[in-house]
Amino acid sequence: MKVTAAVLRELNQPLSIEELELSEPKTNEVLVKIEAFGICHSDYHVVTGLAKQELPVVLGHEGAGTVIEIGEGVTDVKIGQNVLLNWFPYCKQCPQCSAGNTNHCKTYMKMLGQGKMLDGTTRLTDSEDNPVLQLSGLACWATHVVVPDIVCTKMPQGTPPEIASLIGCAVTTGVGAVLNQASVHEDSSVVVYGAGGVGLSIIMGCVLAGAKKIIAVDQTEAKETIARSMGATDFLTAGSDTVELVKELTDGLGADFSFDAVGNIEIAEMLLPSLRERGTALLVGVPPTDSRIKVDATDLLRQEKRLTGTIYGSADTAVDFEKYAHMYLSGELPIDKLISNHYKIDEINQACEDMLSGDIARGVVTF
Repeated sequence: MKVTAAVLRELNQPLSIEELELSEPKTNEVLVKIEAFGICHSDYHVVTGLAKQELPVVLGHEGAGTVIEIGEGVTDVKIGQNVLLNWFPYCKQCPQCSAGNTNHCKTYMKMLGQGKMLDGTTRLTDSEDNPVLQLSGLACWATHVVVPDIVCTKMPQGTPPEIASLIGCAVTTGVGAVLNQASVHEDSSVVVYGAGGVGLSIIMGCVLAGAKKIIAVDQTEAKETIARSMGATDFLTAGSDTVELVKELTDGLGADFSFDAVGNIEIAEMLLPSLRERGTALLVGVPPTDSRIKVDATDLLRQEKRLTGTIYGSADTAVDFEKYAHMYLSGELPIDKLISNHYKIDEINQACEDMLSGDIARGVVTF
């Protein structure tokens, strides 16, 4: 079938809106009509080359829509279901899955960097019959996708597709980092570097955890309003004195928890100095490939601080996706506040420019 998609053909160049051919679903695959997808900075890492990916490729890993066709062998997914697409599914059989570490599944890890399905091929071709790759095996920046059935999670009735799409990455990454990995506790102090979609989701998670002081840090002053609306108690404009200001706001001690929601090396190196004794620092945002950070080993040792990372919010997506959707529907997670702008697919380059400006929280393309 013919589909419309945003294709990246050259690094650091605008995406082209093209008509591609999408093959029918094979065994254990489904065809999904995309109804909404998010504009995530991790996708743009591919545009700039910070994330390695063969080209041409259709970007997009935050997507939600309706199943309109299923292939042979599909039993758990039904035509007509509203689903969220999981960019990091799991097989339930490999050693990591068996140990409960489903966000480290070895089977589906292969899909992430190759832009191909598990059989090593893609379901997309261009007008000259050349293959076009699918980022993370999904390629959500399109009107339709063919994906493995295992990536589809049925959403609770009443979940808007734009909300489901953000649960697919930003929300799960941010809230999960707080609840699943950091274990933020009541009356604690937190500093969150970066107030984009992931950073604001971290703030939402800290509110759920009962943190007493939540300091948001961003280079854009315009983010203060939305950060406070999400639950931040304080806001700092990023600068050379940020660490000192964090300490002033925490009685000279530093925070109990610090989060890098950007994936920036300079920010990552501010995490440990921002902490008090026995504090915990988390790398949440995706850094450039092969990045290195410098750590004051003496401070780490003597102050008994911890530095750790989390991928995809250390989530069990079979449980967390539905849980976060229900929390949105009950009013516990104000995910709708993350959405600053709505776009159409032919406005994809403007959506990316707006994201890079730092003035918006999250842009969403809807159909």
